[in-house]
Amino acid sequence: QHTDRDSYYGGLGGGTAPEDFELANNAFGTTKDLAFVSGAKFSHDFENNDVLTTGMEYQKNDTDDEILGYNKVVDQRVNSFALYGQYEWKPSKAFTALLGARLDHVNVNGFYNIQDVSRTSEVSQTILSPRITLLYNVTDKLQLRGGYARGFRAPQAFNEDLHVSSVGGEQRFVILGEDLENEFSNAYTASLDYTKSFGKTQTNLLIEGFYTSLQNPFTTVSTGTSLPNGSILEETRNGSGAYVAGANIELNVVPSPRLAFQAGLTVQNAKYEENQVLFEADGSVPNETDVSIDEFVRTPNVYGFLTSYWTINKAFKLDVTGNYTGPMTVPFVVGESGFINLVESQSFFDLTTKLTYHLDLKKEFHVELSGGIQNLFNSYQDDFDTGPTRDSDFVYGPNRPRTFFVGLRIFSD
Repeated sequence: QHTDRDSYYGGLGGGTAPEDFELANNAFGTTKDLAFVSGAKFSHDFENNDVLTTGMEYQKNDTDDEILGYNKVVDQRVNSFALYGQYEWKPSKAFTALLGARLDHVNVNGFYNIQDVSRTSEVSQTILSPRITLLYNVTDKLQLRGGYARGFRAPQAFNEDLHVSSVGGEQRFVILGEDLENEFSNAYTASLDYTKSFGKTQTNLLIEGFYTSLQNPFTTVSTGTSLPNGSILEETRNGSGAYVAGANIELNVVPSPRLAFQAGLTVQNAKYEENQVLFEADGSVPNETDVSIDEFVRTPNVYGFLTSYWTINKAFKLDVTGNYTGPMTVPFVVGESGFINLVESQSFFDLTTKLTYHLDLKKEFHVELSGGIQNLFNSYQDDFDTGPTRDSDFVYGPNRPRTFFVGLRIFSD
């Protein structure tokens, strides 16, 4: 995949003086990106029903991102070669074990610059990531599953680091911190899956617990530094250790082939081992102090979903879907230095209904007319920042207010 993009990230920020127009002209940029993935896989089934899967994968990513007016440069080359293998062991009908590992060799060569601040990344390392999954069928209705997997991210600029936002009419850039180390994760899961029929009604209940520990998690810190070109500098650093722990429950009920319900709820706790600095005051602005928090920002502790459909007859079908998002902490930049307020968001329930009418014009030619309402209860953010100096990143919750829609689909078998 090749990307060649011209972009503009600026604005006047409320000013109309000649120097404001000159500063706004700095924000034209170009991005060129080449992403390439190739690989091969081999699988062998043994006579005892065991399965061996092996393979290799090569990934290449070349990124050149420039905003010359701000002297911003991302010149990065990433090459990754991996070997992986997995053995599916089935000693009995009731028990299955998946044992696997992936060996990655990663090379990252990058140069990152914003105004007079520059960083380099020269990474060449080999990392082994094991994984295991155990499955036990207690009965034909009850299944237990447990697993462990290890993962990592090498120090490099990711897509979110190329994103440019604005606040106070100034651009906000992210640069890699010095001596950035790998981020590692260790994920543990355990689940219970129960299926039972009550007459013609089929039900399925899934209860799952999870725990993920993070070592050297990548975090973004607003440095409180305004560069000579007017931009605000943020830095990607390694945070203290962190964890995400919680439980998930899902219920499926199918009373008939024409009617089905599914709902799920997740309750979790995502925290750093120590308070994580989000804004680092440099002393240039009176009364500004460091802002820190031990919770993950923009991460609700409770969220869920529901989906259902009802085939009323051969012509009409009703779909109802919804997503619940619990309260979360959202950073809100309120100062030209990047100073942050921490805002506690409200909860949201985004419900969508859709009625579809199906018409067979001919045996193999069909038309579907549909209409409905997205975000039926208009559960939507009500405190957007406004004006030319707004914080463009202060957005959360459902991505649209109450919206009416209609659709037409014409297709053949």
